[in-house]
This record gives sequence, C-alpha cells and structure tokens, in this order.
Amino acid sequence: MAETIDGLKMLTVTEAAEHMGCTDGWVRMLLLQGRLVGRKFGERLWLIPLAAAEEAKASLSVRSVGKRERKPTAPKKRRKTG
Repeated sequence: MAETIDGLKMLTVTEAAEHMGCTDGWVRMLLLQGRLVGRKFGERLWLIPLAAAEEAKASLSVRSVGKRERKPTAPKKRRKTG
C-alpha cells in the first residue's frame, strides 16, 4: 500500500516493480544506477515516488516489459558422453 511522505505517494521496491511491470531486481538496479529516483531509509528500505515509477514505466522498452510475461522454457537436454 502506497505511503504518503512529504505530500508524495511513495512505493516500496516490490510495489514499484508491480506498478512498472518488471522485477524487484530491475527496480533496484535502476535505483543504484540513478535512473530511478528513490529515497533510501536505513540500510535496506527504498521508497520510490509514484510519479517517478510512472515515468520510469513509460521509458521501459517493450523487451523489458514483455520479459516478465514470457513463459518458462523446458530444461535443456544433456548429451550423454561416453
């Protein structure tokens, strides 16, 4: 559930990932690279403004958005050596 801090609706990393249609890891990578604005509280908690998550969502490529929807593939068969 979005929290309001300083008049801004803030999302956790998980909430931002759901909103943006990507993974938590992708959101953390964007935060660490400075491509997504967020505030860090303590050692682990990131809060991302809803507006920043919406802006980042608009800038995501089709490939990164569609990657989450991709179905898992069957494991590769190993060749027997002899």
